Amino acid sequence: MSLSSEDSERLVTLPDLLRPGLDLVFAGINPGEQSARRGHYYGHPGNAFWRCLSRSPLAPRPLTPEDDAALAEHGIGFTDVVKRVVTDSTLVTDAELRAAVPAFRARIAAATPRAVCFTAVRPFEAIYPGAWHSRGWGQQAVAALEGAEVWVMPSPSGRAAAYHPEIDRVLSTLAESLASTRRHARGAA
Repeated sequence: MSLSSEDSERLVTLPDLLRPGLDLVFAGINPGEQSARRGHYYGHPGNAFWRCLSRSPLAPRPLTPEDDAALAEHGIGFTDVVKRVVTDSTLVTDAELRAAVPAFRARIAAATPRAVCFTAVRPFEAIYPGAWHSRGWGQQAVAALEGAEVWVMPSPSGRAAAYHPEIDRVLSTLAESLASTRRHARGAA
């Protein structure tokens, strides 16, 4: 059952799961209604995020939404560009996304991650207008986001199921990149 927009507004948004020194932050458009109800990122059962992450080299073990906060111990954090709870992210307007960018940038600057991976194209486009190239998932050739590499993966939503194999590729490549830069940093020290 979907809530009215007034009832949806009453749901408490998901807290940012950020702290300084993270390797990676996953950034979505906004918290969905089921995620807010569960109190965990990507909490809708039809969302493929946790299945895809579990298959990737980024995962320490098979993961579920209840593991979101614990992943900080493995250098992974979570946030959304817009913090308003909405079941259908198409209800988040482009103007709302643009208005949320300064606060989002401040959260990323405070967390100092090495990489930010947008879990959809729309939040990336809000921050880097005109930079998206159709199906150009992976690392983006844009200015660093508050010092972090910028990555984009297809949405893990059930509505984007046709693109889910690309998520596996992006997460694998992202894991390789983080491991490589970690090795180079150790060698330079």
